[in-house]
Amino acid sequence: MADPKTIGRYQVLRPIGQGGMGTVYLAEDPFLKRRVAIKVVRVTGAARHQAMLRFRREAEISAQLNHPNLVTIFDVGVEEDLGPFLAMEYVEGKSLGKHIKEKSLDTETATRVLIQAMRALRAAHRRAIVHRDVKPENILLSEEGRAKLMDFGIARSLGHMSLNPERPLDAPMLDEGAPGSYAQTLALRLTVTGDFLGSPAYAPPEVLKGGEGTPASDRYSFAATAFELLMGQLPHPGSGLTEIIIHILQEPVAVPVDLPPRLGAVFQRALAADPDDRYTTLPEFMEELIDALPGPASMRARLFAALGQDDDGSSVSTARFRLPGLLSGPGSEESGPNLTDPRLRQSQPVKISLAEDPVETYLASRKTLAGAKPDGTDWVWILKWVAFTFLVLQLFWWLAPVLSRVEMKP
Repeated sequence: MADPKTIGRYQVLRPIGQGGMGTVYLAEDPFLKRRVAIKVVRVTGAARHQAMLRFRREAEISAQLNHPNLVTIFDVGVEEDLGPFLAMEYVEGKSLGKHIKEKSLDTETATRVLIQAMRALRAAHRRAIVHRDVKPENILLSEEGRAKLMDFGIARSLGHMSLNPERPLDAPMLDEGAPGSYAQTLALRLTVTGDFLGSPAYAPPEVLKGGEGTPASDRYSFAATAFELLMGQLPHPGSGLTEIIIHILQEPVAVPVDLPPRLGAVFQRALAADPDDRYTTLPEFMEELIDALPGPASMRARLFAALGQDDDGSSVSTARFRLPGLLSGPGSEESGPNLTDPRLRQSQPVKISLAEDPVETYLASRKTLAGAKPDGTDWVWILKWVAFTFLVLQLFWWLAPVLSRVEMKP
């Protein structure tokens, strides 16, 4: 089928993405003179209706959110020959999924991207919205370095979790019985029927078993995305989706043996099977992650400074930050290491100390270094010593005649 020349009022320029159910086009809005990305799903019958509901839900939820790290939705509609379409902000760049395949991001850059994506997901949670499909392919990184979280098509408001037209409330639940048989049966059902909403490889056990998505499940998916971005592999391995699902249901996260123990412990907690055992907030997870990263102390200081301030200038943390006790000078800072290099995983974490207000401490230390004299001379003490010497000489000048007369008496 030939590509359309127009979709709604938008003039199609070229296709920029192709999937199993549809296409993403680069188009131009003739009224507002801006480029947009248009997602079209080519489906018919009941699937067409469900796609339209999903697009409308994504538009409605996105309209409730206004954040620089979220993709903005502009329009939603239906084309008779094409089906439902969604017009959204065009981000010139690549998804984290492509960056992972290309291994193009070093540790510091990757962590900065995670901080931005965390802010977007946190903004959704503040509005009681659960994304339910956090994964590398749904996080775009623009050429300017800004991360954008996208695809709220299966998102849910916590106040309306039961209103899911795509999942009947009386959906059968499997009897867990023997864990091995249960996991294999469930994995087979999810992969064969294709009725799972989201990406099973990044979903927590409670969602795979049929539970509703929650902020805790979003935090699990975010941690799984962070694991793959920094390690270059999924936290639950497998040669296919069925094996991955079975591993998620039966096994703890597969931490590489050469990973620093503290970093491995962070991911084991973030990806715990029991939601109550996970980190309770996204900033808490990011703090512990940055604290455990191997590499120069100055890199962690920069990452903590970036984490410590939200887009509105407010603090994003309820826990105490960690900052290196010593900061390297600007000329001696090393670039952040890439955790995909096995040799760097064997390095020991740098010793650090706690600070109550790390951002202010860090900035104050930089100002002090910037304002100090190159030769380290303290002019205040020199002036004090000059004044003291002058007073001593003056006192001696006053007492000299008296002392001389005393010595001349017989």
